[in-house]
Amino acid sequence: MAELSIFFTFLIGYTYGGYFFVAVVLGLILKRKVKKVDIRPTVTLMIAAYNEQKDICKKIENSLELDYPKDKLEIMVVSDASSDDTDMLVKRYEEYGVKLLRIEGRVGKTEARNQAMEKVDSEIVMFSDATTHYHKDIIKKMVRNFADPKVGMVTGHLRYVDANESQMGAGQKLFWKYESLLKKAQTYSGTLTGSVGCASAFRRSAYTPLPSNVIEDFTEPLMIIKKGLRVVFEQEAICEEFTTSKSEEEWSMRVRVIRGGLTGLMYAKSILNPIRFPMASFQLISHKVLRWFAPLIAICLFITSWLEVALYRESEFVFTIFSFQVVFYLLALCASTLEKNGVKVKVLSFAHYFFVVNAAALSAVYSLFFTPLESTWEPKR
Repeated sequence: MAELSIFFTFLIGYTYGGYFFVAVVLGLILKRKVKKVDIRPTVTLMIAAYNEQKDICKKIENSLELDYPKDKLEIMVVSDASSDDTDMLVKRYEEYGVKLLRIEGRVGKTEARNQAMEKVDSEIVMFSDATTHYHKDIIKKMVRNFADPKVGMVTGHLRYVDANESQMGAGQKLFWKYESLLKKAQTYSGTLTGSVGCASAFRRSAYTPLPSNVIEDFTEPLMIIKKGLRVVFEQEAICEEFTTSKSEEEWSMRVRVIRGGLTGLMYAKSILNPIRFPMASFQLISHKVLRWFAPLIAICLFITSWLEVALYRESEFVFTIFSFQVVFYLLALCASTLEKNGVKVKVLSFAHYFFVVNAAALSAVYSLFFTPLESTWEPKR
């Protein structure tokens, strides 16, 4: 029983800490840098929108202020059958060259973008969300990576802004800083196996239309890797989003994202072949698959360590691990209770966020086997 507990502890430790260390070491050894040159290809900035009347004007104005040659930049808003004033507001900017493409039938973001790609002639396409704020030089910083012929996609550097100074927001910011460091290490290792959906640019010639219920910011990079191209992280291409502020918001978003990732991985499953894609398959299993199934591993760890402590009481290490779990779950419960009562304790933010994300992963894995993933969803604002 102690051996099982140690094994499950190792798996969790590797998933959330060990793999990061391995990725950094691999990056230092392989040093696969990107050959960057200041180039100015034609770019289409494609903004996905569904009922974004609150934010769409601010987003368009932010896009019009980007420091990139106007004759090389096309701004296109893809409205997925918006039923509010989104389309009307976008049309106000037509005189500034902003294009509106309305997709009828509420087909979902992925299918809306599939259809929009048929209208694009630019060399580079950049996907964005209506709530994402771009720094002025983001496109310049992104496209210079395409001077390297082996680069097929570039993902930007997302920074979260915690306007409400919430527990959930603090945890999200901390976790995403860790993710950004990991993306940098993965780039030096060879390639990423995912992208930031609100700031990802790719060669139009490398795009693969995806099923409507697959999340493109995870699956499209996999399709690009299968074409023999790299997906890289551009640390200087900065954009900003607001964090979620409540557990319910983070929960619903994470369940959707993880279900989409699992569905996308099943669609692109051949990339798990370690002979054809050794680095990509290693990254996917270490960074994604183990993380998605981490809550199941944690449950197994809790059961085996509890049985070891209750029945045998022979291993001090297992007793320490069990005690740590109990304290961690109590902290997460305490943080959740405080949040519901409007009390913010930032020192508990990581435990709270970590628990919510893993509970969402458990729900997503369960749903994968019993309910098909829908193509559309209501975004939480």
